[in-house]
Amino acid sequence: MPPHRFLRNQSLLTVCLLLIGGGLLVPGFPEPVPRCGPRVLPASAPVADEGRVIPGRSLVGRNLPQRFPFPEVNDWVERRLLTDHGAIFVAQGRVIHPPAVIFADAAGCAHWQAQVSTRLEHLGGIPVELQTEAMEALLAARREAAGKNLRITPRGTWAARRSYRDTEKIWSRRVVPGLAFWQRRGRLSAREAARIRGLAPARQVKEILMLEARGLFFSKDFSRSVLSSGSAPGASQHLSLLALDINEHGQEAVRAILARHGWFQTVVSDLPHFTYLGTTQARLPALGLRKTVKGKRVYWTLALLGERQLP
Repeated sequence: MPPHRFLRNQSLLTVCLLLIGGGLLVPGFPEPVPRCGPRVLPASAPVADEGRVIPGRSLVGRNLPQRFPFPEVNDWVERRLLTDHGAIFVAQGRVIHPPAVIFADAAGCAHWQAQVSTRLEHLGGIPVELQTEAMEALLAARREAAGKNLRITPRGTWAARRSYRDTEKIWSRRVVPGLAFWQRRGRLSAREAARIRGLAPARQVKEILMLEARGLFFSKDFSRSVLSSGSAPGASQHLSLLALDINEHGQEAVRAILARHGWFQTVVSDLPHFTYLGTTQARLPALGLRKTVKGKRVYWTLALLGERQLP
């Protein structure tokens, strides 16, 4: 249409202007997405995208990082991971939260980790790298423990920072033996076991969690969920540099010291695993965390009410 005829058509012009202006005013109208990798956002002023917060979960939603990509309603895998391993997303202080529930690949994970302020210390001869604030709190806890003739030491070279590839290796160490175990028990056919074993680790997650829903568990002793002693590739709290596995986890006095310095257990039944949340225990429920007591231990996980774990 020639420009002069378009301008004379006032009704058409009005509709076009309303559509353009309305789009810009619609909540959640998409902004340009940077292509340089995941953004690093500080933990201060956590405000969730209200358009993504599910009714009944507003307490969690208010404390998630700004613009946190809350899993879609039908994405039960990410919702399960967020429920079981998502406590890090409400960590307080100057810590940096991961950009999503799960890193999509090794490159994105490495890019994000490279932007985070970290501190490396050798503790008991083992290199331990954590986000700076988390390390400072750990060192303060170690000093308090030393004053009481107690120790807080890392549990091996994978105790703290892990790479995406590390999480793939740990996942495979659970999945491969588990598939063989359930095949021997006659609960899984050789064909089905081979099919799942042939998938990339990240693609196995949904399959394994669905098998666990049938009672075929993939923990080390095959008695509980694989998520009780590890996480899906790209979803481990160790990727955030806010988690540490500790040798002295069985000592109640050590756990109390760690809690006073912001370190808590956040993965139910993962006994050595502690997470830096940067606040006091009294404050945790207000952040949307639920208290679970098991085996005389206290665990804190995200309280996503009414969560459906399977379709």
